[in-house]
Amino acid sequence: MRTRSELKATALAKCRVNWTPLVLSVLVYFAVTAATAATTFAAGLVQIFLLAPIEVALINCFLAYDRDQTNTGLIEGMFKRAFDKNYLHKVLGMFLVTLFVALWSLLLIIPGIIKAYAYAMTPFILEENPDMPAYDAIKYSEKIMMGHKWDFFILNLSFIGWAFLCCFTFGIGYLWLIPYIQLAECEFYEDLKADQVSQPLEGTVN
Repeated sequence: MRTRSELKATALAKCRVNWTPLVLSVLVYFAVTAATAATTFAAGLVQIFLLAPIEVALINCFLAYDRDQTNTGLIEGMFKRAFDKNYLHKVLGMFLVTLFVALWSLLLIIPGIIKAYAYAMTPFILEENPDMPAYDAIKYSEKIMMGHKWDFFILNLSFIGWAFLCCFTFGIGYLWLIPYIQLAECEFYEDLKADQVSQPLEGTVN
């Protein structure tokens, strides 16, 4: 596992190759989220069946860009990936993540936070392993995050200064900050995946 500084430096360098598709994809995601937020009727269903698969797709579009900076069709890819033949797989996976975190949070806030970090790699795993049952994808995330939850928490926390500054841009700065954070998380996932090559979970796609 690379250091936090190395992960962030690599992510920022890749962002600088071409900010435009990264920023525009986040802008479109914000627009979709804002549009659905105005729909108070069945808001939970909208979150589960619309926003959750789009979020998974966007995360994996960032992963595709992280691996190859010539892959700039993020907006088109976001919607294609969200509603492809594995749509229900993504819906079920993210629903279970939300449910499990909520149930753990009923005990105390801290267990809920810990489980949220344990399940944090689930969106990547759902996309890369469409034949893996959704529950197994969650358990695999928990497996590869064992011993790394604190590292991931500190990685996220290290962006807090930038997040604070973005508040003074009326939120516009988040269009650049979110891709930076997401690519750093993609780099983190790639390191976790590399660490697990010799010990794959049965049923995963390598």
